[in-house]
Amino acid sequence: MFPSLAVAARAQAQRYLAYPLYHSARSRASFTQSGLALKEVQMSFRQFFTWSSPVASTLRSLKYVLVGLVRLPLGRSVRLSYGYTGEDRLIESLLKPLVTHNGYYVEVGCNEPRFISNTFLLYRRGWRGICIDANEQLIRKYQRIRPRDQAVCAFVAHGTQALNYMEFANNVLSTADLQYVPQYLAEGQHIARTRQVQPHSLTAILAARNAPARFDLLAIDAEEFDLSVLQSLDFGRYRPRLVLVEAEDFDPIQPLAHPICAFLLPLGYMLKGSLLKNLYFMDVSI
Repeated sequence: MFPSLAVAARAQAQRYLAYPLYHSARSRASFTQSGLALKEVQMSFRQFFTWSSPVASTLRSLKYVLVGLVRLPLGRSVRLSYGYTGEDRLIESLLKPLVTHNGYYVEVGCNEPRFISNTFLLYRRGWRGICIDANEQLIRKYQRIRPRDQAVCAFVAHGTQALNYMEFANNVLSTADLQYVPQYLAEGQHIARTRQVQPHSLTAILAARNAPARFDLLAIDAEEFDLSVLQSLDFGRYRPRLVLVEAEDFDPIQPLAHPICAFLLPLGYMLKGSLLKNLYFMDVSI
C-alpha cells in the first residue's frame, strides 16, 4: 500500500511542477543546472573521501562541496568543464543522462585525474569507472584523488609484442610510437624515462575488473594507438553507448575513409560528429 501511495504522490508532484519548471527553455535550464549542482554537493564526500588519507580527502571533499554551493545560485553563469576543449560538455549533450543517473565509463589514456580530463566532471556527479594509463605516476594520482575509480597501469593495444614506451616530461606526449619522437625532441621536449611495456587487450582489462557488459562511455586518447585500442575490444562482449576517440588525421570531407570510421560503423555505431581532433560515435544497434 505504502509504495503505491509514494508512486501516486510522486506522479502528482510531477504534474504539479511540470509547468513552472518546464514551460520555457530558461526555467528548464535553471532547474537542470540546480539539480546538477546539488548532485555535485551530495556526491562530494562519497566520491573523494577515503580512510587511507582522511585529512587530505576531507579537505578535497569540502572543496568540491563549496564549488557546488557556489554554482547553485549562479546557475548557467558558471558551467564547469575540465576537458581540454570542452569534451565533457559534449559527452553530456550526447548521452543526455538524468541528473539521478550514476553512469559508468572506461577511459584509455586517461592522463591527469582532473586537469584536461574527459571524465572528472562525471566523476564529481557520482559516476565511476576504469581509468587506464601506462604512466605509473599518473595512476598513483588517480588512486589518491579519485578513489572510487579503478585505476589501472597498463599499455592497451591489439597485439602481443613488447614495445618501448617513452615517457616525456610533458606527459601528454608519452608514446610507444617512434614516428613523432624526433619532432617532439626538436621542439624542446625531453624523454624522462623509457621502459618496455607488454600490451594488454582492453577486453582482458575489463574482464579482470568486472566491468559491466553495457556501459555509458568509452574514451580513448592513446596517441597513435587509438585504432589498436578499439581493435583490442570485443564489442560482442562489451558495448559502450558512446565512443569518444582521438583522430588527429580525420578529414571531415571524407569521413568514411578514416580507418576508425571504417572499423566502428559496421559494428553498429554512427558518427555523430567531430570537433577538433576527437570523433564521437553513438551505438545505434539497439
